[in-house]
Amino acid sequence: MDDYEDDDEIKLIQISDTVYATEEELERSENAAELLRTIQGTFSPVRLLAASLMVLLFFSSIFATYYWIIPRDAVNVEVIYMQSGGGHVILTQVHNLGSREISEVSVEISFEDLEGNELNNTIFYRETIGAHISVASDDLELTVPGATVWDNYEIKISINYKDGKNNQRSTTWTHPVGDWVYEWFTNKAKRHWLII
Repeated sequence: MDDYEDDDEIKLIQISDTVYATEEELERSENAAELLRTIQGTFSPVRLLAASLMVLLFFSSIFATYYWIIPRDAVNVEVIYMQSGGGHVILTQVHNLGSREISEVSVEISFEDLEGNELNNTIFYRETIGAHISVASDDLELTVPGATVWDNYEIKISINYKDGKNNQRSTTWTHPVGDWVYEWFTNKAKRHWLII
């Protein structure tokens, strides 16, 4: 027992060999334990699993709505550059990640030295690319035989297409290459929401 300035006597209860608590603290801990038992009784593994599945379905439906339903324009051009013993190889793939078809798609790939001299180019054209479709083609592959691998170069990629609302879109990217034997670039055209 301890005496305090206001002369109130506090009775300590021994809980274990080294732990003591006041009656008030003991009562609060018993109330908390009772509340925990009550909450534990309302949660069963089946209810927890069902709630988890409902949350998963909710977030899946939000993602599916964004990915498949909301009209949007999202085009990526993926480029892989490789040096080989006989020159250079550029492999390109067009990804329509949008939820609507794009049309009149043209991609021009140009390989230039640092003075701006074009060493080779290729042009790809396709009437339409459906939503969530990726396209690779022989016309999206560019080889530059005979150019030395000791110099640096530039790859220029230009894409032109019409989005789902028939608006003309055009983007150009430039990548310096030559320092590495293998390089990979993902070019993202500006995204457009087509509901406005």
